[in-house]
This record gives sequence, C-alpha cells and structure tokens, in this order.
Amino acid sequence: MNTAPSTGIRRTTDARRHYRALIDALLAEGDRHAARACAELAVAQGIWRHPEQRPEHYVPSLEPCPVFDPAQFWFTGYLADSYPRIRAELDTVTVASPGGFLPVEEPLLDRGRWEQVTFYEAGHRFADVCERFPVTASVIEGIPEASSGGPGVVTLSWLYPGTHIRPHCGGSNARHRVHLGLRAPEGPRIRVGDQTLSWQEGQCLVFDDSFEHEVWHDGTQPRVVLLLDVSHHALDPSVRDWILSARTEFDQRISSYMSARGIQRAELTEDALRLTADRGVTSLVTRYLRESNATAIELRDGKARYEYR
Repeated sequence: MNTAPSTGIRRTTDARRHYRALIDALLAEGDRHAARACAELAVAQGIWRHPEQRPEHYVPSLEPCPVFDPAQFWFTGYLADSYPRIRAELDTVTVASPGGFLPVEEPLLDRGRWEQVTFYEAGHRFADVCERFPVTASVIEGIPEASSGGPGVVTLSWLYPGTHIRPHCGGSNARHRVHLGLRAPEGPRIRVGDQTLSWQEGQCLVFDDSFEHEVWHDGTQPRVVLLLDVSHHALDPSVRDWILSARTEFDQRISSYMSARGIQRAELTEDALRLTADRGVTSLVTRYLRESNATAIELRDGKARYEYR
C-alpha cells in the first residue's frame, strides 16, 4: 500500500499528533511491522496520503513525493557554485566544538555524535554565528527563501562516524529540505521513504523531510552538510504566506519551551547550564525528595538516581 485518495474528511492536528506518537512509540520498541500497519490504517482513515509521510502540520493538496530533482530549483546551482568558498571557510574548523557547534538536542540519536551550528530558525538570524562564518552567511543571505523568508532552519550539520539517527518524520510537508554536501566521505547515507541516498561534495539533495528518514554513518571521517529549509515549490502562494506569517518570534518560542517544562530561569555559567524550576515543579520535586529521604535526584540513562547525606 503506497497512497490512498483523500476521504474528504478534514482531520485535525490532534488526530495526526496522536497517530504519529503511536507510530513513533512502536518504532522505538523495534516493531516496524506494527508501526507500518498503524501508518497504513492512518492513511485509510484520511490522516495522511502516504504511510511513510507523517507530519503533524499537513497540507493534503501536496502530492506525496519523498525526493526531488535538484535541477528544478534555482538555488541548487547557486549553492554548487558557492561550494568552494563555503568549503574553504569550513576547512578552518578542524573539529566541531571549537567552531561553535553544539549537540543536536532532538531525541533522535540512537548512537554516535551529531552536532550543528544554526544560522537561521524560522526567519530569526543568529548574528554571532553569521559573524563566525561570514562567507557561508553571505551565501545563505542570497537565498531569501531559506534565510529571512525561511519556514524552518539553516544549519551546518556535522555528523561523526559510527552515528545512527533513528527513523523519524519532520513536522510539515509544506517545505523542502536541502542538503549541500561539504565534506562527504565514504560511509554515510540517508534513507528517505524507500530511497537511499548519499552525499556528494558540491552537490545538493532535495527531499521532503515529512517522509520517514534515517541516517547512518559507517565511514571513518566526519560528514558535514549545509542544511536549508525552503517552502514547498507547489505550495499555493496564499497558503505559503499564511504559514510564514504564523511563525513565532524566537523569544516566544523560548518562553513557551520554558513554560511547558516548568523552567523559571536559565543561567549559562562557565562550566554548566543552571536551571531554576517554577513554583509548581519546585514543590513537587521537593516533596519527592523528602518522601525518599534524599538530598538530590539525577536522571541517568532514563532512571532516577538518588543521593543521600
């Protein structure tokens, strides 16, 4: 079963979110057969049109297609022409961390090491990163569809040998994800839907990351790509403008993130990030500690470890 016609029923984001959470849980348990059966049921019920495409924010009118020909987009040629300058700047960075790269915070890492540095997120420009990589930043600014007018992120993504990124789907089918290969040794590969691709230096991959995709790096040298999100080429302009207008300011996203997790204050010190919980979380954890006669609690490998005086 590959695709199904629309049922004509308008499904809500909540319905898609619940289906997606169930499928992700089954995948995390290693039961790909059950996950596939659940995905096909979702298609039959009009949640999505393809069992391997599972975004929460879904535009049903867009034809399901996991991978696109890079030649149909003007900016892929521009990026290929700019590759030597971006690569020369990247080559001044021999390891990721001193260059400002940070671990990717998404819980997608099965094993290995994956780091990135972010230039733009939902149109917000990170000035310190752009100053650190001025050549790359100037190239990105030449693609307004990805920079100030971008629907997602623009990053340098650094993947170390031995890494596996779990199967997952992006949050929206209304965008394309673009990868420009910067360092592309033998060994790394990406599966998007039922297609397996590899990177080539100076060339682009264009795919729909709302399709299930995963990455392996079985080589010996780091893989580095410039990653950009742009609006889907077939998206109605009025829908595209509405989606872009709904982007939240960076401060709003930080506020929502902290509020949802009960964080009242975050402070970056020389050796650690210190978080202060809000009143509700403080009260709850204090009660747990007192009931356990413990002075501290720490999560290690997903399990609570208590400390006692």
